[in-house]
Amino acid sequence: MEQAPRKPLSEEILQEAATWLMEMHDGPLTPKERVRFNQWRQRSTEHEMAWQKAAMLLDKFQRVPVPGAVALKAASVPSRRAAIKTLVVLLAAGPVAWTAYRLSPLSGRGDVVTTQRGEHRDLVLDDGTKISLNTSTQIQVQYSDEMRRVRLLQGEILVSTAKDGRNPARPFIVETAEGRLQPLGTRFTARQLDGRSHVAVVEGAVELIPADAPTEKQRVPAGYQAAFSSHAVEPLTQGSELSLAWTTGMLVVDKMPLSVFAGELGRYRAGLLQVDAEVGKLAVSGVFPLEDTTASLTLLEQTMPVRIQYFTRYWARIVSR
Repeated sequence: MEQAPRKPLSEEILQEAATWLMEMHDGPLTPKERVRFNQWRQRSTEHEMAWQKAAMLLDKFQRVPVPGAVALKAASVPSRRAAIKTLVVLLAAGPVAWTAYRLSPLSGRGDVVTTQRGEHRDLVLDDGTKISLNTSTQIQVQYSDEMRRVRLLQGEILVSTAKDGRNPARPFIVETAEGRLQPLGTRFTARQLDGRSHVAVVEGAVELIPADAPTEKQRVPAGYQAAFSSHAVEPLTQGSELSLAWTTGMLVVDKMPLSVFAGELGRYRAGLLQVDAEVGKLAVSGVFPLEDTTASLTLLEQTMPVRIQYFTRYWARIVSR
């Protein structure tokens, strides 16, 4: 009799296992942390299976060093979340992928620029175009005699285009996984989401062209925003310059569900930030510093009926007070 295929471990449990792996690589657990770790392992069969996979991964990395993924002690705090993300992918994929990861470094043509978790970086390209990279962002700049192209591989950017000094002028294009953005003398943001992309125009206009449905192209004027897949463009909605607050190191929200707020703040925080379902729909409004997410959580605790549970330095949960 054939056994039914085993259900994959949830990403949340794998994230928790990766977080414990980070903690142990940083140094011995305190007695209280050791108790919480053992309680976590005993929570379910899936939790124990996730830890066994994490232990196997750590053992393999210790025997065959892997650049980046295992140099956790030397990693800066913003880069720890990126390391956890890599560990989660490897835990989900299994031993075959561990070897492939070791043998397959990043490749590609053009200049690749990356920011780590919590990092913000400003660039000025050869033609004078300015690009600000938000947290956990990666772009590839590809300039040729025919075109100026920026590929948004992950994350979020603010683009202020410049006129091309060449004659004839080369078009400027931003590509995401779902399509192409062609600005018309403009300032705009582009964000790569899971399975969809988002554009918000501050000045000028942007022509949005889905990758698999070029006839569905949409012109997005200043003051408007749109999300799109590779097949279609969602209806335009009014945008707000408050969405640009990240360029000054702040997160500004107005009646945002707490679950969504935690997802946004978690983009800048090293570690895992979770929200209990019973408080996830609470509306959050305010201004929160991105450079100190712990201070933002303290502010949240002081202004809302919630408290923050810290399981480790890199694992927190927002629960009802």
